[in-house]
Amino acid sequence: MMIWAPLKIGNKLCRKLTILGVLVLTACGGGPRDSYYLLGDLTPPAPLEGGPIEGTIDVPAFRAAGIVNERAILFRSGPNQLAQYSYHHWFEPPGILLQRAIKDTLLRANAFDVVTSPELRLDRDYELLGNLQRFEHVPANSSIVVEVEISVRRVEGNKGLVLKTYSVDVPAPGQGVDAAVSGFSKALDLIFAEFLTDLSVIISGS
Repeated sequence: MMIWAPLKIGNKLCRKLTILGVLVLTACGGGPRDSYYLLGDLTPPAPLEGGPIEGTIDVPAFRAAGIVNERAILFRSGPNQLAQYSYHHWFEPPGILLQRAIKDTLLRANAFDVVTSPELRLDRDYELLGNLQRFEHVPANSSIVVEVEISVRRVEGNKGLVLKTYSVDVPAPGQGVDAAVSGFSKALDLIFAEFLTDLSVIISGS
């Protein structure tokens, strides 16, 4: 017949086990933490020359394929290889970040009478569609690459006004993810300024 008895641990061993447990818990709680980023404030645009365009423009979230639209910030780790930064994420998917950014740009440029999004279900006269193709940090040369196709069409008659792929490669103002985020804002400044110029040329020629 076997008799089970409680295991007795000496005070010294008990103290060692307690200290070990504290160290394990401290190590688990002291690891890297996730960080979330917003785009910086974009440069206020000049009023659209010849604007505002009469009518309402609808701006849905930009499309983006695969990991380009995931919240983890992307970096180019090789000529044909992309990777995601661990613990560094956009506050929202890039397609939504760009939607908000270009809506704000159109509003501040007084480009249209009304700038809205599909959620409000307003009748629209124009529609802006964006397709984000590249949105990445390139640590090898400390630069930011953004490439996005933007189209604007008049709903009545389905007439296209703008259809262009905008691509910029700008230096990041320093090392690390914080500097990269600032670089993304600078890249969008340049793209949106070029887009507004294209829009104003179309207005003046119509």
